[in-house]
Amino acid sequence: MIVEPGPELGPTSVVPAEDHASSRPDRDTMSPSSEAWWPRYRSALLSRQSENAVRVLEDDARYIVDRAMPGSPAGPETAAWPTSRVRTGMVVGSVQSGKTASMLGVAAMALDRGVNLVVLLAGTRVGLWLQTYERLLGQLDGSTPDNAFRRRAARLILPQPADILNEQRAEPSRYLQRPLARLALKAGTPIICVVPKEDDHLLMLRRFLQHVIDEPFLSARTNPFTMLLLDDEADDASVLDSENSLKVTPRLITALWSGDSDLAATRHEKLLASYVAYTATPQANYLQATHNPLSPRDFNAALRVPGGVGARHPRSLTFAEPAGVASYYCGGEIFYERLQVTPTAAFAKPSPFPQIRDNESQGEFEQRYQTLRWDMLSDALRSFLVGAAIRLHQSGRSLVSARDIVFETAEAARAASPSAHTMLHHPSARKGDHFSAAVDIVRWSLSSPGEEQRTPVPGEDVGMPELRLSAAGLAKRLEAEEETWRAWLVQFESTRIGLATLPSSPYPPITLASWPAVRRILLEEIFPNVAIRVLNSDPTSDDRPRFQPEQVAGGYATAPDLLSIFVAGNVLSRGLTLEGLATSLFLRGAAEPAADTQMQMQRWFGYRGPHLPFCRVLTFEDQLQLFRSYHVNDNALKTEIMKKMEGAAGDTASSILVLQGVSFLATSKVDSRKVPLSPGPRPSIRLVEAANSDLASANIDVLSDICNDGRWGPLADANGFERGIIRHEPIGLLRLADMLDRLLYAHHDPDPSNEFSQRWLHYEASIGLTAPLFRPPGRHPQPYAVEPQSCPYSIAAYLRLWESLRGDRHAPGFYPTDRPDVPWSYADASSAPGPHFYVAVRFGDQRARDPRLLKHGIRTMTRQLSSGNMSLQTLWGTRGYGGAYIGDELVDYYHHGTRPIPSLEGGATWRPRGHPGLVLFHVIRCDTAPNDLVAIGLGLPHGGPDHVAALRP
Repeated sequence: MIVEPGPELGPTSVVPAEDHASSRPDRDTMSPSSEAWWPRYRSALLSRQSENAVRVLEDDARYIVDRAMPGSPAGPETAAWPTSRVRTGMVVGSVQSGKTASMLGVAAMALDRGVNLVVLLAGTRVGLWLQTYERLLGQLDGSTPDNAFRRRAARLILPQPADILNEQRAEPSRYLQRPLARLALKAGTPIICVVPKEDDHLLMLRRFLQHVIDEPFLSARTNPFTMLLLDDEADDASVLDSENSLKVTPRLITALWSGDSDLAATRHEKLLASYVAYTATPQANYLQATHNPLSPRDFNAALRVPGGVGARHPRSLTFAEPAGVASYYCGGEIFYERLQVTPTAAFAKPSPFPQIRDNESQGEFEQRYQTLRWDMLSDALRSFLVGAAIRLHQSGRSLVSARDIVFETAEAARAASPSAHTMLHHPSARKGDHFSAAVDIVRWSLSSPGEEQRTPVPGEDVGMPELRLSAAGLAKRLEAEEETWRAWLVQFESTRIGLATLPSSPYPPITLASWPAVRRILLEEIFPNVAIRVLNSDPTSDDRPRFQPEQVAGGYATAPDLLSIFVAGNVLSRGLTLEGLATSLFLRGAAEPAADTQMQMQRWFGYRGPHLPFCRVLTFEDQLQLFRSYHVNDNALKTEIMKKMEGAAGDTASSILVLQGVSFLATSKVDSRKVPLSPGPRPSIRLVEAANSDLASANIDVLSDICNDGRWGPLADANGFERGIIRHEPIGLLRLADMLDRLLYAHHDPDPSNEFSQRWLHYEASIGLTAPLFRPPGRHPQPYAVEPQSCPYSIAAYLRLWESLRGDRHAPGFYPTDRPDVPWSYADASSAPGPHFYVAVRFGDQRARDPRLLKHGIRTMTRQLSSGNMSLQTLWGTRGYGGAYIGDELVDYYHHGTRPIPSLEGGATWRPRGHPGLVLFHVIRCDTAPNDLVAIGLGLPHGGPDHVAALRP
């Protein structure tokens, strides 16, 4: 086996194993192959990953295969497929974490299990398609484009390497060779198709499959023909936003097994299909309506990444990687949480987004914004260039020398090359801005500090600016601001020291004494060789970053992009990887950002361990907070999936809760509604039972029982006017929840299968609760009569959740109501005592009818009922804005005397954290109802859990 040299550790870059040219007997079962695929693939993985990492990948891949292709060596378990004979599932990974490695592992295990056809849908861009094809060829098949033909007796791969790995790439009508496929089917040889998720390719693949796997072939089989589709980046073209959508790609994928884009079932009873969607951003997949046949119905899985903690079982977001930090996956925890207390050491360097000031003209504001933009670009470029020089100095290699040599082999060129060191500048979604940003980088290299906007670029006057950095200009800039450049040594060393506490930290010290050598390398090696590339080309072109040696006259040259600055937008938000990415400048904004789109843009995530001290992300503070929120919500979603994976096998097919934020959407690909968890500061239960006297009496029982328990006294305001009665001893969260659950209504008994109800099951799973949070009566389940914020059973569930989250329980995705930027687990909310609530009854001017209430001297009030007599039009009475009375919502403050008293002016004001809450009963007399009616208003203090769920509209 040839191992590809280089510092990048992670499941990304192994090359072919030894050739295998064994034959495969005819077979019509799922019996294991005589030449096992998984052992060969596992051997390839071990050349780049630790034994422990490969074991975790194997565990997860086997979990997926067992649910995607259930069966035994004797054949598929046909009863496990639904009547459509199609199983669908979702696999959620992390951005640039090794999803393709898992996908190839699943393919290997499925082939060993005897699957007849594997279709790998390799993204929507040609570059990603070819990248995936080459990985499948080298890692899974163990071959090269030159010797792949030697394994044709063991499998058929379409397209053949010669058909697509050259400039004259064949069209799908030519590369899908039917004669070869018929020979493979006759010999019982598995077929592997690797195609882009483009409509013309899918159309031709459907026709190809209908012709070679036709009705006579399927009817003649003893066992079913099994077909496995692995969809890379499934949150993109595979999502169907609505039933009437004109989008055809999901229907074309379905037609691969159905033969008809309007049908979902397989086209023959002997054809079993399984569709496995891979993505790091599944929000749209989970929120799309179930009319999409590709929606995950049968199973969900989440992939783990190597980190500092975690065992193989039970599953957690990370598993302990014995190789140390150099082999960790570097995601949100590294970039947004670690080292943040030390600004010079932090990986993320935010800048405040400028706001227009009082008496500032638009022109002045624009000038100030441009100054900040140039400062951020300057900081990013200095970080990138100094980091490149330090890394080259530490490696002892020379980029100039390596580029001056033509090597006999690619391996020799690779061995002599320094590690890649790259930068990403993401200025905007607009392609025109990418070229402007690239020109500005050139302008920066030509200008003196502060003169950037006034410095021309050669060729700019004729509309053809030259995208080449000036080595001489960079040298002058270095001389002019040398102290600012040298300061990056201190920042990188500060990061290295912060990482030194992690296991097996491999990073050598970075001392100021090395500055003369670093400065020389900047002048002689870095400045003359840094390149700039704009990547925003057409999806059909093969415009990939080039990190492998390239063939030239007489041999091989080093990779062109070892020291490149990439300016890009959406092209780099889907699949393509930048090796050695060190510096990322993200200036893109959005009016209403979508989490899934912006998560994919975080290309700095990945296996950055070998050069982690030199990694920096520069962006605006509000954008960094969005990235942090995406990270928290992503962890919450994966945690829920993993909890279900560890539970009952059937539970993994249930739906998954998707979170979004107050200031951002989960996804813009499908419509959704924002549903907050917290019922707000003053939830009002305006529901009343005016039709069923038994239920109305049961609701009076709730008030009567609490009135008979404990000491009660008059509740008077500051002027001595009696407003009602109040219980002297407050009650806790759980007793209040139980009290609310006793309320009964003929018209409100929420169906547990409703999405509003299902939320509570997600919370129970994600935080590991055994007792249910949501406990509606279940007498006559029906749709919600009110929104959850006014539903007594939903409020009760919220109170139980609040109590459950106290202590050390892990609570992914939650944050305190008064600190939305702080995860619940990091706030002191989890350790604070739970709130207590005073129970009071607000008086009206009429005697109660019910003797149970008369016993306590309760007087009723008059309120209007809504149409249908099912709820009150309004609940809260006297507001008390600025007068002698502070208002019904705060009436309990006259009793317990807590200060300061909140003001009701200006909307929904929360009670401060630590203040008691209020349960205020209203007893209503209505001429159209024969009974006294009970409604409740609540006052909640700040500090409870919250988040925003995304639910289907």
